Formats: sequence, C-alpha cells, structure tokens
Amino acid sequence: MANLLKVVVEPTILKYARYCSGYEIAEASKKAIIKKEFLEQCEQEKTEISIARLEKLAGVYKIPLAYFFLKEIPKDVVLPKDFRKVFTYKETKLSPKVMLAVRRARYVQSVIRELEGDEIKYNFKKSSLESDPEEMAQELRLFFGVSINDQSKWPSSSSALKQWKEVIEKVGIFILQQSLPEKEVSAFSLVDKTPYVVVLNSLEHENRRVFSLFHEMGHILLRGSGVCTPDELSKNSFEYIKIEKFCNQFAASFLVPKEVFLNNPDVKRLTNLSFSQWDQESIEKISKSFRVSQEVIYRRFNFLEIITENEYKQVRRELIKGFEEHKAKSKKGEFRIPQYIKIISRNGGAFSSFILENLHMNRITMVDAANYLDTTSKHIAAVELHI
Repeated sequence: MANLLKVVVEPTILKYARYCSGYEIAEASKKAIIKKEFLEQCEQEKTEISIARLEKLAGVYKIPLAYFFLKEIPKDVVLPKDFRKVFTYKETKLSPKVMLAVRRARYVQSVIRELEGDEIKYNFKKSSLESDPEEMAQELRLFFGVSINDQSKWPSSSSALKQWKEVIEKVGIFILQQSLPEKEVSAFSLVDKTPYVVVLNSLEHENRRVFSLFHEMGHILLRGSGVCTPDELSKNSFEYIKIEKFCNQFAASFLVPKEVFLNNPDVKRLTNLSFSQWDQESIEKISKSFRVSQEVIYRRFNFLEIITENEYKQVRRELIKGFEEHKAKSKKGEFRIPQYIKIISRNGGAFSSFILENLHMNRITMVDAANYLDTTSKHIAAVELHI
C-alpha cells in the first residue's frame, strides 16, 4: 500500500539529494517517472509525496530511502570547496556518474575515519604555486625512495601503475578506481579531509593513469582537492587553469626528472634536430625507458622549451587519435576479468587491506566488510587470497 502512504519531506533534503546525484530536475523527474512540476513543488515547499515515489527517487539518486526522512542536510559536504574553482560557467557541472564516484570516495573517507579513530598525519612537505615543480618532484622522489633505475626496471605500464600505487598508498593516501566518462574526468582527489583519497578513471590506459596519479599528487602537495578535466582547460576558471598547469608540470617533472632526461642519448640527439626531423622510434624508446606515455615525453620537451606549445598540441592530437583507434580495435578481444580483481582495483589495495585487517581484529563483521568493499560476502575470501 506504498502508493497510498504519503509523507512530507523537507524541501532542502529533496533538493540536496538531487544535487548529490548530479541530475538536473528534468532528468530526475523523467527517470523517476514523476512530473517535473510536482518535483519542483516538493523541492520548494512542504508537499505530501507517496512512499512509492520516494522509493523511485531513492533508486535514481542511489541513496537509502531513510535519507529523505532527515530533518536537515548532513554536515558531510559532498564536493570540496576547491571543486567550485573548476568551471568558468555555472551550467557546467559534474555528471551523475562522477558525482556517484565522489560520494563513494567520501564514504571511504568516513569509513576509515570511523574505524581508524586517530587522524592520519602526512609527513611530506606542503607546497605552493610559487614552489618550483622540479624541486618539488625531486623532494618527493627522495621521500618515496624510488630511483629512476628502479622505475626503468618495471616490465610494463600496468606494472608501473601497480608499483606507483603501492608507493603512494604506503604513506596513507588511498587510491580508488572508478569507470568514469573519459571526456569529462581523468581523476580527482579529496584533500579537504583526511585521509586523502585519489580516484583514477579505470577506463583510461595505465600510462595515462600514472600521469593522472601524479597530477593529483600535485594537488595533494598544494593541499587542495582537484578534479581534472582531461582535454579542455578553456572551460575552467583562470585560477584553476593555473593550478592544473602547475600540477601537469609537477607530474611530468616527477616521472621524467630533468637531469636524467636531458642526459638521455636519444633526447640529446633529438634536441640537435629540427622537430620535423624527429622519428617516432626514438620517442617510443625514450618513453619506454621512463615507463611513461609518449605524450608525457612530448610534454617534457615542451616544458623544457625544446619544442613549442603548438608543436606539442599538434602531436598530442595525433597521439590521442591513434590511441582511440587502437582502443576501438582492442575492445573486440576483451576478456572477462575475475570479480576479486575488480573489487581490489575498484577499492585499491590499501582500503581493501584496511577492511580485511579490521575484519580479522573482529572490529567488523563479514557482512560489514562486504558492504564496505561494495561486494558480497562470497567474494571476500578470494579478495584476501589475492590482495
């Protein structure tokens, strides 16, 4: 009899629930099969609404039904204030899929804070936009204790991503992966609360995720949350463009240290040639030696003013086009990924291990562990075996 049972929900709660979902009111009403005018009314003034309609809205917004019975908006703000710097135009906003990923990252933060008790302290140095990205990169490398020699020995792009994630997670930063719209967001980080959380786009190539990871480390060193829009900086605010360019330069400087790069024999040879004479084989060789993408190598040449901004943009467009064609072909041969790999990839090694440790300490139940890892109890054993 849910259709007959009606309640009054606080308008601010309804409006905030929709905001956290990322939906415009027209989209929400269409998905929930509720008249737009009625939903607008419910968000503006106290109006009776049936439990059945609330259940539909809860399904669309991906929140518990109980959320609608709160008397005031929760204090745990979904988007950090730094996200407000991102877009120039108010009508540009994050999609429902990205908002859901942000909510998931916030949830992970809250779970860790609740179970850990003590606030996580970070020992690496805070930086500012006045800092030298090259010096920042060198200091962080020393802090992590990873040499170029170590980096060059990693056998593949996937191995490099795995190794870098483990290095960063050891200092108390949690790395999650979510399937996000590729043209909208490459990665984002939450730094306004501890623990710091980075979310990578699992649809992107490992090389790009490595760069995005260290781009987000740039945001973390600046102690500001970041959301990275991959290709179109023009829609971002002037302030955020400055931050994004800084984090890009830091990431490239970290992954490809200046002194080692300039002493590379192939780099030396290319710098003595005009850009039109450069060969693809040399770029591939350089990128493999640093275990980064060719785009990062071209970006490094650009930052060091060996090639111009226009030359970098031109070759970047060509690389993106070639990658899209390769990705379209490779999709035909996709294989099924085991569930435990998806769970560990989605939650990250650090958070997965953290939950399993609490399970073995009898601080949480098997059902709790499954809920925290967004899976079912039957997969927990496999996750533990392969973590």
